[in-house]
Amino acid sequence: MKTENATGDAPRLYQAILPHLHPALWNDVRNARTLAWMVSGLVLSQSVSIPSWLPHIHSQATVAQSTERRCRRWLENPAIAPGSVYGPLITRALRDWGPHSLTLALDTSILFGRFCLIRVAVLYRGRAVPLVSRVLEHASAQVGTEQLLPVLAEVKGLLDFLGLHDVRLLADRGFATRP
Repeated sequence: MKTENATGDAPRLYQAILPHLHPALWNDVRNARTLAWMVSGLVLSQSVSIPSWLPHIHSQATVAQSTERRCRRWLENPAIAPGSVYGPLITRALRDWGPHSLTLALDTSILFGRFCLIRVAVLYRGRAVPLVSRVLEHASAQVGTEQLLPVLAEVKGLLDFLGLHDVRLLADRGFATRP
């Protein structure tokens, strides 16, 4: 399979995404460009499968396998710290939130029957975008106040820093009121 230059909405979407990937976050500007093309491919293909992104990624490669390899190398690059990229992006998105009410969801999940993931996520358009998370060695999804308070304190600190005060927190059945 040969690659072709991205057409249609891909170049416009790439140009809209690239300015949000601040150059200071990267050890090489090519990493930001690759990520912008991958996000464009993800959005336009509506799939998490890298091969489905390829028609939407501009590349000088003549073989699709080369473009796919470029994406996989980016995802496996040890020099790219996801937290150092994700943190500023979510902070920027929330800083520009405006006067709208922010809805957060508190959830716990069990991983491998051994770990508990505590997560607070922003709910937006039917999706949950992670804001703060912690993993504990704990075999149950029911966690105590002593495990929840540090997570909630971090969320509060972030919301105070961003000046967001109109917030609704949703939690699961573990928070039901008792008579």
